Amino acid sequence: MKKESFFIKIPVLAVSALFLSVAAALFHAMRVVWVFYDPNIAFLGGAMGLFFIILALLALSVILLALRIYVPEKRKKKAFRVLSIISFIFSLIFIIFSAAALLISGSETGSVFFLYLKKDLPLLSFFAVPTLLLLVLPALKGKIKTVFCILMASCLVLGSLWSLLPFRPFSIVSDPVVMDTGSSYSVVFATNVKATAFVEFEHNGQSYKLYAQKDGRRIGDRLIHSIIVPYEQLKNNTYYVGSTRVIDEYSYGSRLGKTVTKGPYDLKVNESKKQSYLVISDWHSHLKEAKEAISHLGEYDAVLMMGDPSAGLDFEEQAVRNIVEFGGDLTRGEMPVIYVRGNHETRGNFANKLSDYLGYEKFYYTVNRGDYSFLILDSGEDKNDDHVEYGGMDDYAVNRREMADWLKNVEIKNEKIIALSHAWQISEPESELSKEIWDKLNDLGVRFEISGHIHKCRFLDGSTDEEKEYAEAYPSITTYIDGGVSGNNYIASKITIDPENVHFEAADRKGEVIQDETLPWQLHS
Repeated sequence: MKKESFFIKIPVLAVSALFLSVAAALFHAMRVVWVFYDPNIAFLGGAMGLFFIILALLALSVILLALRIYVPEKRKKKAFRVLSIISFIFSLIFIIFSAAALLISGSETGSVFFLYLKKDLPLLSFFAVPTLLLLVLPALKGKIKTVFCILMASCLVLGSLWSLLPFRPFSIVSDPVVMDTGSSYSVVFATNVKATAFVEFEHNGQSYKLYAQKDGRRIGDRLIHSIIVPYEQLKNNTYYVGSTRVIDEYSYGSRLGKTVTKGPYDLKVNESKKQSYLVISDWHSHLKEAKEAISHLGEYDAVLMMGDPSAGLDFEEQAVRNIVEFGGDLTRGEMPVIYVRGNHETRGNFANKLSDYLGYEKFYYTVNRGDYSFLILDSGEDKNDDHVEYGGMDDYAVNRREMADWLKNVEIKNEKIIALSHAWQISEPESELSKEIWDKLNDLGVRFEISGHIHKCRFLDGSTDEEKEYAEAYPSITTYIDGGVSGNNYIASKITIDPENVHFEAADRKGEVIQDETLPWQLHS
């Protein structure tokens, strides 16, 4: 009797189908970086073309396996053997390719990949479960078949109950972050499921309970919650945060779950002559490394979050972890935060929701803190709006133009002014607009600019032609660039302000001193 070929055995065909299924799932979940694959696989129509080829091979492998089980005589056909070999070889190629692409993409992209995979799972199971039943059930016998059917039925029942009933425990997952929006405080915190949110405090002998609401209706469709509180009511005051779980929200009635609270928190706002600010930028999901560097800088009164918390904002969960939870860890809800948008949180499906979720009208505004003022600017993206990375979704040139027009009429309360911008040029793709904005900064009397973006900690030193041009045109403005993540290292900074000077210091995650310099407010001619 002729020995059966290796490639047409049922276990081998099943492995081919399994490998191609996993490869398709992995590759599709990596669609956030497909744009970088396209130039290298253009002959297939780009990454989408390659994905359809994987799907076609998956369909082939499932058909071959079904034929092998239900029409076993087909295994004698030469075409069946050839197709089985093709299916097996390409299943190995694509599973290795997809796994390798995931491994070399790094931890930052990897975390986004798992969020996309989680999003895909319900749809994948819709196709996978019937296929599994079709192929596996006929091959099972006796007690094994009974056990398999019981397991599948149990999974269906539990899955249905999970979708209908709130089995997952409800909790507030972060300490609050008190964002200074320039006109009020926005108390921001996160829950693990969708909920309403409120802040409780007393002011002048009166109790307040303020909800996150819009146009008279409490907001209950999100994980990130922001409640606007007037300066005078929260400044140097004690408060609590709370949330009520929203199970279902209907036109008539709703299903609400338990209410949880967290606190008390004492917001301390330093408006004295001497103030210190932690400066963090470009942490790109590297929270552990950032915290290690921050630990070497000592105490601070407030935080300047200078942007780029992650590679993008495809999901609300990324903002929860990298902005809200991280900000809560740094402040414990006890000090204000001034937020500057970076170019990476302008990317992804959640990007245009960020301002609303954090409680901002715009990402350009002014903050007064005692005798000092901060002018916060929104540099947007760092390339032209039609760049392939942005997928036709960007219009930041208009946003920067609107900001420049706003800046023409802005009035600053104090003489000592610090400008904050993620990119030091402010309008990086449009040099003429950058110079227009810098002219206004110069007219306002801005003495220092703090930025990030380039992942190197230094002062703007004229080492490039562009830097030299700005240094010569605006000698009274000193630009400090915070470090951020670089490889496995991270550099964080702290500035300490007094009426005479601003002290800049920076350290990396090992405690090595990167910057330690004091510069005067008043330049001497």
